[in-house]
Amino acid sequence: MRKALWPDAEIDELRREADTFAAGEQLSIVAAVFIAEDSGPVGFLELSVRPYANGCDSRPVPFVEGWYVKPSARGRGVGRALMLAAEDWSRERGFLEIGSDTETSNEASAEAHERCGFAETERVIYFRKSIAQKP
Repeated sequence: MRKALWPDAEIDELRREADTFAAGEQLSIVAAVFIAEDSGPVGFLELSVRPYANGCDSRPVPFVEGWYVKPSARGRGVGRALMLAAEDWSRERGFLEIGSDTETSNEASAEAHERCGFAETERVIYFRKSIAQKP
């Protein structure tokens, strides 16, 4: 499922990260993982704790790094249940808000966030320029 969410990532790296977390070792970015099952895994949510998150007032902030539900399980409340588990985890640790993001082109994700009570705070376009070699 991680490969379905991050198709450009190397499968071996995604597997290594998952195995490391499952073995109880600390990953630099993942603080908690929630998995939804229905005769096997149908969705997951990976949560980090970032020093800050754009649009949030409190610091640090739990942040949804990855949230995915298999297409066959969508529309049944699986995504909402995963988000509620992440919210409960965060609340139990004293956090006041939770952050997330999605690509501007991912309308389904934006709608799912809104259905879970998120409010859009801003839109950004990131730029990159390689300076490895002079023109």
